[in-house]
Amino acid sequence: MAINSISDFEAALRESMETLFGNCRTYEDVLRSVCTHLGVSDTGAIIEAAFEAGFNPDAPYPVLHFHTTLAQKIDEEKIPGILKGINELNTVISAGAFPSFGCFGFYAPLSQIYLSYRMPVNPEVLEAEFENARFYLGSLYEELDLFTDFIMFLCNDPENLTIDAYMDYLDTIADLDNIEARLEFLEKVVGEYGKDQNEEGE
Repeated sequence: MAINSISDFEAALRESMETLFGNCRTYEDVLRSVCTHLGVSDTGAIIEAAFEAGFNPDAPYPVLHFHTTLAQKIDEEKIPGILKGINELNTVISAGAFPSFGCFGFYAPLSQIYLSYRMPVNPEVLEAEFENARFYLGSLYEELDLFTDFIMFLCNDPENLTIDAYMDYLDTIADLDNIEARLEFLEKVVGEYGKDQNEEGE
């Protein structure tokens, strides 16, 4: 499919999101997919994509914004620990062993954890830019599959799992194909970390 306009780009992007995530709908110029069966916790995320106006009217590059909602209705008392965990996660994907695109954040008005990434799109080379967007979508799926479990455990008990413990867990389960074995091992990691924290506090 030739991509000669932003409308062509959006149509091709919708097709890619539908292929990758199994569904895609358009609502008020926003493409939305629900990605399911992520991580050993078998959870889901809402992935949205939309074009925004460029940052500079004198340089009219549209900006493609990908916004992924991972959790919502966070308990207020858990927010400080969640913010700490999200900051640690951003360090891992920005400067650590798992380089990724975008950053995780907490949106207080809706009490949501999200992942956001914006990319400028050169309207003169839309087909090349579309390949960049497709590459991002593929890497997004992998990133969510890796880190959704950390987000879920963070939401349930932010004091009982650090990013270092989670990264050790990822190293350990690299050769485990059985999803139940992975979940059992993750629960063990969380339990052992919580036990260590309690012993240190005594």
